[in-house]
Amino acid sequence: MPRYDFDEFVLSPRRRRLLRGGNEQPLIPRYFDLLVFLVEHRHEAVHRQDIFDRVWKDVTVSDSALSQAIRTIRLALGDDPREPRFIRTVSRHGYQFVCPDVREVDDAAVDTDDAAVAANWIDAALGGGLAGAGAGALGGLILAIVPGTTASFAMAPVLALIGASSGAAGAAGVGAGMLEAEARTGLHRIAALFAGGAAGGAIVGTAAQFLARWSLAALVGLHVDVGGGLEGLLIGAAAGLGFAIASSGADAARRRARVAIVTAAFCGLAALALTVAGHPLVGGTIHLIATATSGSEAALTPLGRLIGEPDFGPVSRAIIATGEAVVFGLGLALGLTRRR
Repeated sequence: MPRYDFDEFVLSPRRRRLLRGGNEQPLIPRYFDLLVFLVEHRHEAVHRQDIFDRVWKDVTVSDSALSQAIRTIRLALGDDPREPRFIRTVSRHGYQFVCPDVREVDDAAVDTDDAAVAANWIDAALGGGLAGAGAGALGGLILAIVPGTTASFAMAPVLALIGASSGAAGAAGVGAGMLEAEARTGLHRIAALFAGGAAGGAIVGTAAQFLARWSLAALVGLHVDVGGGLEGLLIGAAAGLGFAIASSGADAARRRARVAIVTAAFCGLAALALTVAGHPLVGGTIHLIATATSGSEAALTPLGRLIGEPDFGPVSRAIIATGEAVVFGLGLALGLTRRR
């Protein structure tokens, strides 16, 4: 099955993806089928009835539904109906795809789409890792200078390493789930990103949960109820949903700041809900382990006192967890929308 390269776009019927400069341009399934149909019949003006028979053969729709589909496709392509570069309206007949330079490429032989997915996944992992490292280092520095602390400045690189590891692993899992679900499933884009983010987060979170529990028990005989699976599932689902909503209908890379802010907000809300329900994230887990270990400098009690609580209480836990998730969402979204 061929794919179609035109202008800066790659249209892959086999993978059901429209890429613009390596970035996904979201289209619902019927609109995607309509674009493919027009490109396949680009040497002729396609009648409206032929479009209905091909794209909406199982349902009855009005002309206004077709007009809305064409408007959405033009928006994804950046096309102007008054001076069309891609889709021309043929009065009282239908539409024609008019881009003169369309190249058909064997989609099975050339895997640039997969390369773009891999590049986005790496960027997501790097974004999450860098965000986690920055948050961990900042937290370590604050912990070392607040009044009444026993922590030294050595906590900064330690927490930076923990933040980088957890952020990169989490973003790699959530990012991989989102990218694969969007590329490989027939789900609507929002549903695919939501489900993919949840699945990726749950897998990585569960793996981290069991690794942490087994390591603590085997190495130091410490039994702490470390979370991970549920937390990863909810944060991943929130990231996928926020990213899908914020990037819907246009080039996500062009609205990078908006996508990152909305994704971060959804992640923050999920973290707040988890904290209220008694499920700590990375900072809260570090505090649990530190308070269960004699002589640890990593207890976050001084941060709680800085916030105004006598200990690392519910308000402190909520603020720290929400901040963690917001930073994670920012790093993940900025990585996924990075232009190459």
